[in-house]
Amino acid sequence: MPSFKSSEPAPTVPDFVDIPLFQIKFMGAKLFKWIPDEPNSKLQIILLGTFCIFATFNFTSMLLFVIKDQLETSLDITEFILFWGFALNAMMKGGTMVCFRHEIESILKGLIAKHPKTAEERAAYQLVPYFRTINISNKYLSIWHLSITSIFVVHPLIASIHGYVSREDKNKSFDFTLPFMMTYFYDINQPIAYAISYLLQCCGAFHVSLLFLSGDLLLISMVHLVNMHFGYLIYKIESFQPTGTDADMKVLGPLMVYHNEMLNYAERIDNTFGVATLLNYVGSCLVLCLIGLQIAMGSEAVIVIKFIGFLVSTIVQVFFVSYFGNNMKDLSTGISDAFYNHPWYDANYKYMRMLVLPIARSQRYAHLTAFKFFEISMDSFKSLCTTSYQFFTLLRTSMEEEDS
Repeated sequence: MPSFKSSEPAPTVPDFVDIPLFQIKFMGAKLFKWIPDEPNSKLQIILLGTFCIFATFNFTSMLLFVIKDQLETSLDITEFILFWGFALNAMMKGGTMVCFRHEIESILKGLIAKHPKTAEERAAYQLVPYFRTINISNKYLSIWHLSITSIFVVHPLIASIHGYVSREDKNKSFDFTLPFMMTYFYDINQPIAYAISYLLQCCGAFHVSLLFLSGDLLLISMVHLVNMHFGYLIYKIESFQPTGTDADMKVLGPLMVYHNEMLNYAERIDNTFGVATLLNYVGSCLVLCLIGLQIAMGSEAVIVIKFIGFLVSTIVQVFFVSYFGNNMKDLSTGISDAFYNHPWYDANYKYMRMLVLPIARSQRYAHLTAFKFFEISMDSFKSLCTTSYQFFTLLRTSMEEEDS
């Protein structure tokens, strides 16, 4: 049995999903209550109201830009599509979490009942290593993604201040730069109006980024919890030593029930996030393609650096979803190998006959899908990158032919 240090913490299910739920809560939304009598926070209501106001205002301003303004260059068109696609993808992820909040609550609270409780169980489950893995992954993705968002919202402000201070004609009106393409009912070139508009866009950018980020982090956290149980099942099966008596059946039966429960949780997670995962893959393919165009055809070095960061952030986020989905597939398949590898030959005839059922059941492994269209794995990640590059080269060639 794995060693266990009594000084190590004992992470709970809420600890595993703490980072994504905190990000959602930061925007004022609370998917569910861990305990029925958990009080509502006035701050949470204020944050939710603020988020709704900012989201409505920014969405209206983006629509006004479509109606009133014209995109002059191909780079402007791709940049506008990129921001729209990212925002809609984020709103879709947020909508998925809200619509399926009761199912998410049911899954997490069901996993609480299966969570290891004793020191020996925590060692067998490798609870602390599993928690460290997801905690580091969530923190890394959050820091990187929000850092890129910060670069996008800070750069136009610095550029505007520098241009305003260094302009030659102090009497001539100056056009301030905003982070994103939006149109307002008022003149943004006035200092106070510009400051308000900039603040609204900054808040909107971080709100969208948190929605986009929290959806994926919640998905991989729940998948990682189920993966921990699959790993424990493999350990229990491989370490079981049959005695050759009917008592062996009393061990095999609960393992089969436990396996079916984890397969059910995996399927429910897939059904909950399936549509969001499909749109995430399709949206990421579009984003990668358009970011590639921005990098290849962009003129300013700072803009190119920004979009390189955006490109890396998008790739890494899809990679993590694919990586944890691939782990689920491998661990679920490993249960079949565990049944083959444990000393079944020491059991009696009844046990050997019954063993056919769990082996056959484990052949239908657990996995994530993009709304049943394809499995989420490292192979799908490679296909995404390949397809994005093919679309990128096609679009770049078409745009170069039009310009020539």
